[in-house]
Formats: sequence, C-alpha cells, structure tokens
Amino acid sequence: MFFETLKEYEGMTPGLSRIKKFLKSIDNPQNNLRIIHIAGTNGKGSTAVFISEILKAGGYRTALYTSPHLINITERIKINGKNISIKNFDNLSKKYLERAVKYKLSYFEYLTVLAFIYFAEQKADVAVIETGLGGRFDATNIIEKPLICIITSIAKEHQEILGTSIEKIAFEKAGIIKNGAYVICGKLPEKAVIVVKNKSNPYLYGKDFKAVNNKGDRDIQEFSYISRNTKMQNLEIRLLGKHQVINASTALFAVELLNKRGYYLSETHIRTGLKNAVWQGRFTIKKISNKDKNFKLIIDGAHNIQGLDVFFETFAQLNFSKKKRIFIFAVMKEKKYKCMVKKIVPFAKKIILPQISNSRALHPKVLKREFSKYIDQGRICTVDSVKSACDMIDNNETAAVIGSLYLAGEVLKYIDEIIG
Repeated sequence: MFFETLKEYEGMTPGLSRIKKFLKSIDNPQNNLRIIHIAGTNGKGSTAVFISEILKAGGYRTALYTSPHLINITERIKINGKNISIKNFDNLSKKYLERAVKYKLSYFEYLTVLAFIYFAEQKADVAVIETGLGGRFDATNIIEKPLICIITSIAKEHQEILGTSIEKIAFEKAGIIKNGAYVICGKLPEKAVIVVKNKSNPYLYGKDFKAVNNKGDRDIQEFSYISRNTKMQNLEIRLLGKHQVINASTALFAVELLNKRGYYLSETHIRTGLKNAVWQGRFTIKKISNKDKNFKLIIDGAHNIQGLDVFFETFAQLNFSKKKRIFIFAVMKEKKYKCMVKKIVPFAKKIILPQISNSRALHPKVLKREFSKYIDQGRICTVDSVKSACDMIDNNETAAVIGSLYLAGEVLKYIDEIIG
C-alpha cells in the first residue's frame, strides 16, 4: 500500500502544484464542500473536535480531517465521529494510487486528497479541516472558499520550515486566510496578531469572546462563555486544562458565526457537543490494571515547548505536581529536546526513555546523556519498547507519558491490547 512505502515527512517539498493538478484531474471534489479550516501550533485538533461535535449534535453530517493518527491511519478521516472504514480506505487508496504516483504526491498530500474525495462522496454538510504543518503551503490549503478560518495558537515550532520568528510562523499559518471567510484567532502573541491583521480583520480571543469562571477536577471542566452577543454559563467539557477552555471558546465563537451564515445550532446542541468531545492523547488519564498491579498514566502528546508549558500548567492545576513523578519520554529529532528536558527535570523522580518505532525519534541514548546533566543516571532508564516502559511502573504509581503524539499513540495501542 502507498502509505506503507512513505513516511509522513519524507519527500515533503513546499508547494501546492502537485495536489492542485491531482484534484483538478478529478474535478476538484473539495470545491463541493463547505469548510472550516483550522491552523495553529497547538490546539487545532481539540478546537476541530469541539466544532465537529457541536455540528453533529445539531444534526449536520459532519466531516473531520485531523493529523497525525495515534493508532490507526483511519482515525484521520471521520464522518460524524466515526473513522472511515478500513475497507473504504483501502479501496480509495488503491483506486487513486496510480494517479498519486503520476502527480508525485507526498504521504500527507495523498491522505488529504482521499479525505476530500471521501467527504464529497459522503455528502458532508460541513467539513472541519485541520492543517498538517504550517498553512500557506500545507496540502489542505487548496481550499478556495472556506466558511471560517481559525488560527488557534502561534509558537516557535518547525522553524527549519516555517521560520525562526513568531512573525514568520504567523505569516505561514495565516496563509489559510481567504477573502470572504470569517477569521478567528485564539490566544495569540501580539506579534502574531499584527501579522494576521495585515491579512484580515480577525475576531480575537479576549476581545470579541472569552471564557470566565473556569473550574474543574480530574474528570470535567466547567466554564462560562461570553461574547458581544452571547453569554452561556456552566458549560462542561471533558478535555482537561485551561487551554482547552480557550479552545472550546474559540469553537463556540465559530458556532456563533455559523449561525450568522444560516446554520441552526442551539444552546442545547452546544452543551451536548462540548460534553461529547473526546480527543485522545491530550492529557488523557488512563487507569491500568495489569497483572498484580494498578497504576495511572497521564498521556499527553506535548511535543514542543508551548505544549509542554501547557501540560505542566494542567499538571499543577490538577495537583499532580505535589510530588515528583515517573516520566516516560520520547521526542522527534527536530524538536528543541534540550529545552524540553530542562522543563521535565524539576518534576521527575525517574525518567524512562523507550525506543519507539518512528524513524524520526531521537535515540534514547542521546536523551539519556541530556537528562544525565541534571539527574543521577540511576534514575534514568532506556528501554526497547513502551511495553517495557509500562512494566517499570510500580503499583499505585502515577506516571506521565509526554514528548510526542507518536509515543502517545504507541502507549494507547499497548493499553488497548492489555485491556482488550
């Protein structure tokens, strides 16, 4: 299969010419969709899920395209919260494979094409589309007339591709903005807001809408939402952390704008959709009963500095930081892993570094050398798999799994196997 011969970031060259030619050759199925397009350093997947669940609760046939997947590639392409079937995915990928080779599509470009084809075939009422990397040259940016463009957050990441400053990264993310579309910004640095304002007149978190009175525990968060035209109190979400309240508020403002465009999404639909939203690998707490021991895992795909800061804010908010914990950590080679290591050290009593299957992952021995600058080597373990890492957790312990969504996916897959 095509996706078994390519890796996600291999063969990636900037530009939309290949995917444009491919889609033109099959009459541009993406042009038959009404689309909400979402970019951002962090938070875009959560925001997308909130919006899609509210639309689903409102009775709209809702498509959702996200990346990366955690366990199965079919997770990326959903209708009404259900993954495309493996049979449908295989049939589509085989049907268009020759054409994909002809136009020299990358892994992500071909996945994006298949998503648009499937969503059009399924006659989705609305498609919520998350960018992969950046925005301006992202494969999803062949969308010509989105209903709404959202930029959830801006931080320094993928600097070798997107640029070394907040302004340059914001410029790339803002590349999704099209004339005629509403533009919404989550909580962005002022430098990023200035860049976005050069392209549009965006609605801003903190100015046009905001969340207040946030409170919660380890199961649910409650908050109130305020905009110029709306106030809703005691809204509930199951995604944890104050950042998720910002993401939910960004989604709610998008819903307000959809209602201005002729959709009907009531407060009941909003409350139902928010509470139904689940996004695995984003401060997911799993209780594990394995053989003769029980333990908890906090699984978070925090894979950059901003993501790690948000993780530790939530970690403290929910009182997990009252004592030092075990950390299972893996990271991709291109990340600022030295800074990430420094952020983990103050919270760690033990570090477990598993080898994961992704070829971009930094070798555990390299990470061990880095952690050894701050922690006694006796508290740092390198292991050959996530299974071995989980086997090292003692009874009644709580351990955190962070650094990569690929690591999060391998741990979630292992948990499914031992539980299921």
